[in-house]
Amino acid sequence: MDISGGAALRQLSRGESAWERLLAGGPLVWPILAVALAALILIIERLVFLQRVRANTDQMMASVAEDVARGDFAAALEEVEKKPGRPTSNVLAAGLALRGQPAEVIDAGLSEAMLRELPRLERFLTTLKVLAAVAPLLGLLGTVTGMINTFQVITVFGAGDPRLMAGGISEALITTQLGLAVAIPILIASALLGRRVSRLAGDMEEKAVALAAALIKAGG
Repeated sequence: MDISGGAALRQLSRGESAWERLLAGGPLVWPILAVALAALILIIERLVFLQRVRANTDQMMASVAEDVARGDFAAALEEVEKKPGRPTSNVLAAGLALRGQPAEVIDAGLSEAMLRELPRLERFLTTLKVLAAVAPLLGLLGTVTGMINTFQVITVFGAGDPRLMAGGISEALITTQLGLAVAIPILIASALLGRRVSRLAGDMEEKAVALAAALIKAGG
């Protein structure tokens, strides 16, 4: 028996679109969506950049080491310049410019070159982590706002009609859900991008050490 006289069935059959449910979260939905859009743009930019600078440098390093051992620094520099703009290529080019210098100068120059490249690799990663923290906080703020609205309704109209409280409760739950739904993918993307950056930085450091050894040996 339907004690609501068909009202419950009409409510269920009316349905509600995803966009309508989202808008029921109140004004704080828009800042959360703005955070999601900003994070998406930064993630795409980082993916494109890291894919562009990613390269297998083992073969290049082998050729450079052979050229340095022969004393053919022009050929070594030409090999490095075949892949311009790559962090490892930039570090190797800076190291080759220090040929003939003492070991301490070569090591310091390569370290400085790596420090110049790291900000390019790590760009926007901190921003993504901040956005991942802001999204659930905005959801929590929406939860608090929704519950305040609910208690204000209870204060004015009492708790006799649950429908009067539905708006505030809906706002509270939707903003929390949306904040978490935005934050979790950003955290995952940030971690994956961080791993890519770590691999590129490790490759850069490995090749810098190998070049330093080759230059010192050739100079000695």
